[in-house]
Amino acid sequence: MAGTYRLIALDMDGTLLTTDKRVSSATSAALRRLTDSGACATIATGRAYRELEPLRHDLAPVRYAVCANGAVVMDLWEHRSVSVTTIPNHGAIQAVRAGLANGCLVNVLTQTGAYLNLADVERADELGLGQYKGLWAQVNEQMDDPVEFLQAHPNKAVKINLYHFTQEARERTRAQLAGADVQVAFAEGASVEITAPGVRKDSGIAHLCDELGITMSQVVAVGDGDNDLDMLRSAGLGVAMANATPQALAAADVCTTADCDHDGVAETIERYFL
Repeated sequence: MAGTYRLIALDMDGTLLTTDKRVSSATSAALRRLTDSGACATIATGRAYRELEPLRHDLAPVRYAVCANGAVVMDLWEHRSVSVTTIPNHGAIQAVRAGLANGCLVNVLTQTGAYLNLADVERADELGLGQYKGLWAQVNEQMDDPVEFLQAHPNKAVKINLYHFTQEARERTRAQLAGADVQVAFAEGASVEITAPGVRKDSGIAHLCDELGITMSQVVAVGDGDNDLDMLRSAGLGVAMANATPQALAAADVCTTADCDHDGVAETIERYFL
């Protein structure tokens, strides 16, 4: 099936990255072969651009980045933005207030920055997100009050993470944001991800397709989580990792044999691009 597809869009956590947050040598080699063949690779992640810095060496074969669930699209090789969509400030503040009312921790991401009350880093284990503790400490700057931050930096947020301690609290926040001027997605643990209305991973990939002069039918999207559902459904081929959630498995066209710790991405590249 080589030649049918021109772009592979890869979720990071649970897909491109192993559970210890690295790109395996086999996957890196497969990405280089894909690039050498004339096809392109993009990551399609909930992470902000700032959160890619620690992985820049591992991501060297990947030219593009669809970050913050589609809000920011970057050409990593040329260090330029393809598209940026910020959250309307009234929607951002409404989302943060809803989350705070349900006891969540708030992480605000801008095009190039990441902000958190750094004291909250030590609570990552309580959220079931202890694997991100080092990353949070490395990339975030101090934010004392998220509402005041948004008021002082209007229309700068591209994504907001609302880290809840229970699934029940997350559901309450989602219910309170019904009809709000934001896009709501669920992520790892009991997290809620907020972007501008209509901004999802597939919308960011569509912006990149316009840049490359290709169509979504020429995209293979690979993911494992609930914030990957739209891109799995919209791509020419949606591939769920073997470790994917039931919802991602249902949304995908096919599933890998291998999981993220056993080179499921390399398997996909070999099967559909080389």
